[in-house]
Amino acid sequence: MAVVRRQGRLAGPRLLLWLASFWGGLSLADPAPIQLLTFDEPPWVNAQQTQLQGPTIELVKQLFALAGVPYNIEVLPLKRALMMANTRPGTCVFPIERSQERETGLRWISPLVVSRYGFYTAPGQSLNLQTLEDARPYSIASYLGSGVGEYLLNRGFKVVEVSSAKLGPNMLAHKRFDLWVSDTRTAEALNSTEGPTLDKPALVFLSTLRGMGCHPDTSNISLELLQTALLQLLRTPQWREKVFSQQL
Repeated sequence: MAVVRRQGRLAGPRLLLWLASFWGGLSLADPAPIQLLTFDEPPWVNAQQTQLQGPTIELVKQLFALAGVPYNIEVLPLKRALMMANTRPGTCVFPIERSQERETGLRWISPLVVSRYGFYTAPGQSLNLQTLEDARPYSIASYLGSGVGEYLLNRGFKVVEVSSAKLGPNMLAHKRFDLWVSDTRTAEALNSTEGPTLDKPALVFLSTLRGMGCHPDTSNISLELLQTALLQLLRTPQWREKVFSQQL
């Protein structure tokens, strides 16, 4: 699914003047559009047939319009999107977790989302989890390419990888694994649309920044414009609230 960039409402005349001045100082911008890759993870990214919705999609549209950087966007499974961002210059994937393992392999436009992650049990089941270590005896499911899944795998936990975040609640109810690890806002969104209702998390154990990870050979000028525009957007109450609010 390809989407041409749209012009959104900008953050005010001062910012427009500043960006015009910034552009005026650049002589060689890369005309090639950035290839953006994303994946279906409500509420941040909600892919309904040919439409993309969600607060992170709206932020990215506004960001590219403000920076004046052209782009195309496509929805792919997360694992494939990560592989492409790591191997194809001019390609970025979002919103992915920043981690020690990923930090040096990609260049970042961040933050787009601040996520909190929790362990969820099957409906009616109760596990006493006080610390992350208490989850070690159990099988834990995450979706392919998830940064929190990699985090747990690298620390020796028993992780089962499934193809989509939307599969988690139903598979958990059928006891395909003991725990489902999820962004708390994603679990909340899936409660109203997918399968059995999840209880509150048995343990919230991790907060992390999520951003746009780009191939290292992506245009320097484009990435600098995008990061500068993002920082300007985050100075406005509207976008600051959308990025940093994580109420359960």
